[in-house]
Amino acid sequence: MSRRVFGTDGIRGLAGEYPLDEAGAKRVGQAVGKHFAQPGQAVVIASDPRESSAGLVKALTAGLNSVGVNVTLAGVLPTPGLAYVTRDGDFAAGVMVTASHNLYQYNGIKVFDADGGKLSDDTEAELNKLIEAGTDEHDQGSSTTDEQLVKSYEDFLVNSAGDLKLDSLALAVDTANGAASGLAERVFSRLGAQVTPLFDKPNGQNINAACGTTDTTAVSKAVLDGKLNLGIAVDGDADRVALIDDQGREVNGDHLLYILAVAGGFDGVVATVMSNLGLEQALERHNIKLVRTAVGDRYVLEGLEQTGLRLGGEQSGHIIFTDLLKTGDGLLAAVQAMRVASPIGKSLAQWRDEVELLPQALVNIPVKDKARLEADDVQAFIKQQTEQLGERGRLLIRPSGTEPIARVMVEAPNAQAAAEAIAKELKELLA
Repeated sequence: MSRRVFGTDGIRGLAGEYPLDEAGAKRVGQAVGKHFAQPGQAVVIASDPRESSAGLVKALTAGLNSVGVNVTLAGVLPTPGLAYVTRDGDFAAGVMVTASHNLYQYNGIKVFDADGGKLSDDTEAELNKLIEAGTDEHDQGSSTTDEQLVKSYEDFLVNSAGDLKLDSLALAVDTANGAASGLAERVFSRLGAQVTPLFDKPNGQNINAACGTTDTTAVSKAVLDGKLNLGIAVDGDADRVALIDDQGREVNGDHLLYILAVAGGFDGVVATVMSNLGLEQALERHNIKLVRTAVGDRYVLEGLEQTGLRLGGEQSGHIIFTDLLKTGDGLLAAVQAMRVASPIGKSLAQWRDEVELLPQALVNIPVKDKARLEADDVQAFIKQQTEQLGERGRLLIRPSGTEPIARVMVEAPNAQAAAEAIAKELKELLA
């Protein structure tokens, strides 16, 4: 039986275990080379700074070289930076080694096509077949390092700001001891801001450890203690972002989509089913439509391409501007938010207060047969509960992609009690 190695966002798992061991990563490299490139063409590879990344880069390089594909090594670079240099350079594909917001024990592999876009389900299925089948080693490609690729991405971020000047702004930047360490400080310093860098000294094991988007406590404290204007936190590969207002409050992906859409003059936004009903209601007040997709920023991108809209993202802080890049970019989102909002004169706290997010609760229940969720009696129950919530709330029930559970998410003033009550009834119905 075929073993699928691709999950919601590329390949992810414990470093050292298949396919994130030397043999597995080499097979992934061979599959990428065989699918995307001809012998003599080049694929670019980058990574975050966790301790297992260098070994995986070496194995991927060996796999690509063994099928005659040349490799350009970009070194440590954010995932969106890898997407940018893949699109901007003469590369058949890009491969990123990262476990994003996970701790150092984990790692992963993300693959981008020549346009810097994430792969479709069909393409991942083809790669999966190639990984399972293996391939003959017959040619030998070359490997070179290009230290200018990081600088080209840095210039892209700075240039995306246009005429934005941050000369009067004091901010803290938490880079999660990850791929944006040093880079983020340079970007905002070049734009004129007074930058306090946090968690920018990776040692291979401290990535995402009590810092970054998964824990904004420290950056919030730095903003309050230093009386700074705002804080910026990204995760280990800097594809997601959270801002902190001058009151120390987190400004998440839903808030950011609102700010960007309203201040930037967008007429529509693509978000996932997990985005809060409060975002939808706030956008409606400005006659901005919200289109929802499945969870995952690649599904957001698909929604953007299908609708022709140009702004999308996730509550978790993946923000996509199709006019600029085809993947979520935390630093780009922060720059763009400041670019469009600063001429209006509102503080980040004032923008945040315009979006009243409903309390959200999530309860997991065990499910032996996920197909049972589509049964008529279960769907009737879900419809009934949804109607009872009405305009004051929202219900989402979906199966987990990795575990034998169903996730019951409720948004309502009494979200936790409602979620637990619905989950209890659903569990009995599924028994």
